[in-house]
Amino acid sequence: MEISEKAIDVINDLIKINNDRVAGFEKAGTDLDGDNGELIALFHKLAGESQQYVIELTGIAQQYGGEAAEGTSTSGDLHRAWIDIKATFTGNDLLAILNECERGEDAAKAAYRDALDPEKELSPELAQVLQIQQQGITEGHDLIKSLRDQVEITEESQEPSYQEQQEQFTEQPSYEGAAGEFGNQTAYAPEPESIEQEEEWQEEQAASNGNSKLMEFFVNELKDLLWAERELVDTLPDMAEAATSQELKNAFTNHLAETEVHVSRLEQIFGILGLEPETTKCDAMSGIVDEGDEIISDTEEGTAQRDVGLIFAGQKAEHYEIASYGGMISLAKTLGYYEIAELLVMTIDEEKSADALLTDIAENHVNYEASTERADD
Repeated sequence: MEISEKAIDVINDLIKINNDRVAGFEKAGTDLDGDNGELIALFHKLAGESQQYVIELTGIAQQYGGEAAEGTSTSGDLHRAWIDIKATFTGNDLLAILNECERGEDAAKAAYRDALDPEKELSPELAQVLQIQQQGITEGHDLIKSLRDQVEITEESQEPSYQEQQEQFTEQPSYEGAAGEFGNQTAYAPEPESIEQEEEWQEEQAASNGNSKLMEFFVNELKDLLWAERELVDTLPDMAEAATSQELKNAFTNHLAETEVHVSRLEQIFGILGLEPETTKCDAMSGIVDEGDEIISDTEEGTAQRDVGLIFAGQKAEHYEIASYGGMISLAKTLGYYEIAELLVMTIDEEKSADALLTDIAENHVNYEASTERADD
């Protein structure tokens, strides 16, 4: 099996994503109390699955002279799974934990789907390995989603006691049985019929929510986000041109390419909803862009001070988008639009990576360089 440089990059991104998944499920397990022993065991089983994937991928990379990655994912062509997973779990709320596990699994599924894109130039042998792993990821996602839906239904019933909730939850189905079925899948197979049933359920759920107040709000926020992203497409070239540091220029230029994809994803989401892409002026982003223009006009060309200001403006935009996309992911799931939620997870990942890169640039040299520049008398 021959491995191209692009294929090595794919392998290393998936190594990091599986490391994220291991950390996520292990953290989820530690946040549950002892009454959920079977679910904790299932989390450990899913974490062990990704540990095995890391071993397989590392072996392939090393076999063909590539350097295998270590640690978790922060950037790259594939998308980070388990976004800020260690900060997400704050207690032993079972539904909250399963919600975040499902969100992580959404991102992991998207990563494997992207990895198997023909443009990645994978050999047939490597593609087969990834397909087998993809099937395991898909089964894990479907199992977590099923358990989450089950808990949600239980909590929405007529307020049974906590003990009754636990009994109902463990009886249908037991985690042990579900985990056993999950563990028996060892070879790649096409998407199971349950996926089609899931899609039908999502369509019914979406239809039932189509005229709700929540749906109205969701669409209005989509219009707001589309305006904001299109405004950034127009603004980022000016920020790149104004920047002093070449590293900062590159950061803005690279994020411009990502932002153009964000626009396309939002337009795709409108299509999924059967709507024409429309925009509503986003006052928050408009203000942030105006502030960036003021920074450029109020600072001297070629100074680190200007870069500090541009980073501030850039991160304000990123933080606004991160907050917006995070809320939209939650709303999409509530409305039953899991395909839309996956698209939004991809975008929030890229926004977080862009924000982290700006922090690195500031802390590595720009802030210090600005501190050595003499102020005007």
